[in-house]
Amino acid sequence: MSRRASLIYTCQDMSRLLSDAMDRTLPWHTRLRMQLHLRICLLCRQYQHQLALLRAVLRKHDNQLTEAEHTHAPGLSPEAKARIQRALDSHDR
Repeated sequence: MSRRASLIYTCQDMSRLLSDAMDRTLPWHTRLRMQLHLRICLLCRQYQHQLALLRAVLRKHDNQLTEAEHTHAPGLSPEAKARIQRALDSHDR
């Protein structure tokens, strides 16, 4: 492999590194090599954008789930309890 070719990551390398870069700060030389690859590879740029979009959607969805869990306490509503009680009362008769 030539020296020039070894400076640029493969797309397979990039798929792992782009994911890693979302979770932690990579060394400067790794980020530099990634930028070289991203400048010449449209597909990896699109993949990077898709990862960022997916992360944003999941974070937003997670926040909505967390808020919904806090607003709805577990248990039956008073109406549901009353319906059950009426059903039990009519069954006992």
